[in-house]
Amino acid sequence: MRLPKIDRILSADAELQPLVSKARDLRALGELVDGFLPPDLARQARVANFRDGELVLLAANASAAAKLRLLAGPLTDYLSERRWQVNSVSLRVQPNASRGAAAAVQKSVHLSTPTIESLRTLHGRIGASPAREALGRLIERASGQNQGGRNRSG
Repeated sequence: MRLPKIDRILSADAELQPLVSKARDLRALGELVDGFLPPDLARQARVANFRDGELVLLAANASAAAKLRLLAGPLTDYLSERRWQVNSVSLRVQPNASRGAAAAVQKSVHLSTPTIESLRTLHGRIGASPAREALGRLIERASGQNQGGRNRSG
């Protein structure tokens, strides 16, 4: 199976290996949790973290959290059967955590001139990489917005 482009980029950097490994673990746990929960409840919950045997789930609302709390024991058993050492399930209510909700609308952000200059300095210091290219595009967009803002206001 071919890795998506971002996975290949991240996997190539040895310093990012712990992060990549953690993301893969969370993705695998998320898939197991989704498979265990009823579909309606699965859409209202997501895996936030797994550390020291504690699985942290985010619930879209208090009602979903209450249902997840009732299923915490059986979920722990289910994950243990699949060789995950889950000792406890922690729940946090985070409105809008639902994956079934519509995607967030892209927001525009106005960066100050000093912020753009700081980003330019950072851009000049980091080596050639996809991250540097993305930062360059961000600076270009932000600079264009600042220019456009000045033209409109005066």
